Amino acid sequence: MARNMQIRDVPDDIADAIAARARAKGQSAQAYMLGLLVADARRSRNIDLIAQFEGRDDGMHGAPGRTADLVREARNEREEQLADTTGDCRCS
Repeated sequence: MARNMQIRDVPDDIADAIAARARAKGQSAQAYMLGLLVADARRSRNIDLIAQFEGRDDGMHGAPGRTADLVREARNEREEQLADTTGDCRCS
């Protein structure tokens, strides 16, 4: 569903600037303004989505190379656990 919107009391210099930008893009002022509104609404949704993850510690702020170290440590720990349960020796 689409809604009609109106903006009243737009100062002449602003209306002229919008009309000039629309002409430069080969658009009507209405199409140009709709594009601005759509872009702003999408940015708002993106900002809201990003805000949901604010303050979350997902490891993205770790020191360079630290992720590889953590993976290596986790693999070694897992191998040790498997060796303990199967009786295999990781003798090296």
